[in-house]
Amino acid sequence: MSGKHPLIGKRVSGPDGKVGILTDVMGTTAYLRPERGGREWPVPLADVEPVTENAQDSDTLSVKLAVVNKRSRGEL
Repeated sequence: MSGKHPLIGKRVSGPDGKVGILTDVMGTTAYLRPERGGREWPVPLADVEPVTENAQDSDTLSVKLAVVNKRSRGEL
């Protein structure tokens, strides 16, 4: 049975540092999905930590770097 958790719908990180959206909690297992959509993956609920607004995951940094690179090449 699914459980209510205050972080459902929020950005969280799992034990490996991978960031996702907490979609559900069942017992001691949390389910995260990639921010851009995709397949959920289970992680131990005890290892889930909220991601602060100042934290940036690798996807966010990759997008920002791509923009900087395009600007430097005169593409933007």
